[in-house]
Amino acid sequence: MKIINKSLAGVLLTTIAYTAQAEIVTTVKPLGFIAAAVADGVTPTSVLLPTGASPHDYNMRPSDLQRLQQAELVVWVGQDLETFLSKSISRLEPKKVLQIEKMDGIQQLLGEALHVHADGDDHGHDHHGHDHDHAHDHDGPPGQQDEHDHDHDHADGHAHEHGGLQTDWHVWFSSDISEKIAEQIAARLSQNYPAKTDLIQQNLAEFKQAISTKQQQLRKQLDPIKSKGYYVFHDAYGYFERQYGLNRLGSFTINPTVAPGAKKLNEIKADIEAHKAQCLFAEPQFTPRLLETLHKKTGIKLGVIDPMGEKIALSKTAYSDYLQSLADSFSQCLAK
Repeated sequence: MKIINKSLAGVLLTTIAYTAQAEIVTTVKPLGFIAAAVADGVTPTSVLLPTGASPHDYNMRPSDLQRLQQAELVVWVGQDLETFLSKSISRLEPKKVLQIEKMDGIQQLLGEALHVHADGDDHGHDHHGHDHDHAHDHDGPPGQQDEHDHDHDHADGHAHEHGGLQTDWHVWFSSDISEKIAEQIAARLSQNYPAKTDLIQQNLAEFKQAISTKQQQLRKQLDPIKSKGYYVFHDAYGYFERQYGLNRLGSFTINPTVAPGAKKLNEIKADIEAHKAQCLFAEPQFTPRLLETLHKKTGIKLGVIDPMGEKIALSKTAYSDYLQSLADSFSQCLAK
């Protein structure tokens, strides 16, 4: 009997340990904000990429693969953004994966962004983006940094080096798409936790209401600066900019791991002076010297926008807090 009890105890401990580790894992933190709101009181949420990392150039580590295998649900955009993850995702059961690129109902909500040429110049930089109901399978090349042990998944990426537009997969900047993502997460959780369906649906409803309230607040906050032109280092904010009518004059790159060439820099310098741009935004993840150079040459103000929301903790209100942080970054630099 003691042997049986010990065996049973071992099975129970193993089950408890696995259950404690099972969670929603999102690739980037803003997706974690969405998941944490819907899963509040249901199951934990964690983020795969560590602080300071970018999906454009991340290298998988063995511990990352283990986390993915133990997760009950992995939320990622797709191979056009998280190129590094393609092989690892293919090893998981499809029911454990939510791939945003393949979600129903988002195609008509997708926008476009500039595509970077191989020489680093993204031509036609004075493009604000327009919504289209189609998607293109293009992406810039993954970066080559990070000295961690890693699972080389870069070969699965679609790195087509030619000009034009590509689908903007920074979808967490779109409140409409974020609501669609939340709906899909809620549906998956309801399947896994049928006894908590009411709580999940309540969380989803509160998430949508919080977005609606925050949108009204941000329109009032951002309306006074809508006419003021600015440049961003990384062309990632198109959904947010269009929603609030912001006046982006251009950007340095769509892929922050690809440095702009000399021709591009000269164009931007000329535009800054010609259009009297008010601000140039950098990011915590990327602080290239060229921004300081342009600041010194033109006198343009420098601001910082954090596309990953690194200082915001995962919580039920994190996504609304994230939207507020974006608005604050714009207004703090442009309202001066």
